Amino acid sequence: MCLGKLLIILFSSPLQHQNTDTVYEFAKAAVEGGHEVSVFCDADAVYNLVPSQIPPDQTTPAKKLARLMDIGVRVLVCQQSARFRDIDVEKGLIKGVMKSSLGELAQLMEESGRVVSFNV
Repeated sequence: MCLGKLLIILFSSPLQHQNTDTVYEFAKAAVEGGHEVSVFCDADAVYNLVPSQIPPDQTTPAKKLARLMDIGVRVLVCQQSARFRDIDVEKGLIKGVMKSSLGELAQLMEESGRVVSFNV
């Protein structure tokens, strides 16, 4: 049973702040509480989705976001932000990330019961 839609917008890079960790814990708790959750990565947050940041012996932001997808969270990336940072949206992101745009972000914001943003 879905209690409502939650959209989390992440702007922070994986190395600057603890925002990705907070997004992980918040999204995980929301899913466990019965919410449908989407995480939209924009600006420097696209670096959280680069698979080369997943060393096998560490839990990294990319690994945490991959775990969220395993429990049903939709993780989206702004294609333009990725391209501006020279990240190939077809091959340069962790498996399961959905390509998106700011237009789709606006639609997600309209459809969501709650929107939370994590930035610098």
